[in-house]
Amino acid sequence: VADFLDTIGQFKGTQEGKDELWWQGSDRGTFRVGKAYRWLNNHNQQNVNWPLKTIWKVIIPYKVSCFIWLLSKEVVLTQDNQMKKGIILCPRCVFYEEQAEIVRNLFLHCKILCQLWRLFINLEGFSWTMPRKVTEALQSWEEVGVLARSRSRWRIIPSSIWWTIRKERNARCFENIENSIEQIKLNCILMFLV
Repeated sequence: VADFLDTIGQFKGTQEGKDELWWQGSDRGTFRVGKAYRWLNNHNQQNVNWPLKTIWKVIIPYKVSCFIWLLSKEVVLTQDNQMKKGIILCPRCVFYEEQAEIVRNLFLHCKILCQLWRLFINLEGFSWTMPRKVTEALQSWEEVGVLARSRSRWRIIPSSIWWTIRKERNARCFENIENSIEQIKLNCILMFLV
């Protein structure tokens, strides 16, 4: 707010000439992503621990990257987030109906999800403890992945798991289709291999 008032205070009134957009983060007034990123870093606006590489620098479909980005911000449309918007629902998990369907339960601590994580972790022989947040999971996955045989493939695993869970959840909610755990694992592996 103070920056905005400061900017308005510098306004000298109308000037002659054509109106044009001018971004102050650049000498030429044109917006560039790289310049904006540097500006955010210089003004301590960028989260240093943001898992950029495991969201946007992974070779996965763009819609999956967008979903992982929403997931890391914990704003995907789970029943809990829909209830915050005023939609009346019974907030229980579609997989076990034991807990409320919130981002952390559905995408980090669900029993089916844990089996999918173990499937990939056992292949590499690593130990893993699930963090509390999606961003923490992505950060620690990136750190553990330093030791993985194929780092680029390693980065795909969280996206494969979460996209599989999302698809299974939607199939159960909207199409009344319930796959077995074996089929869910197979779907996850196929997503990983594509």
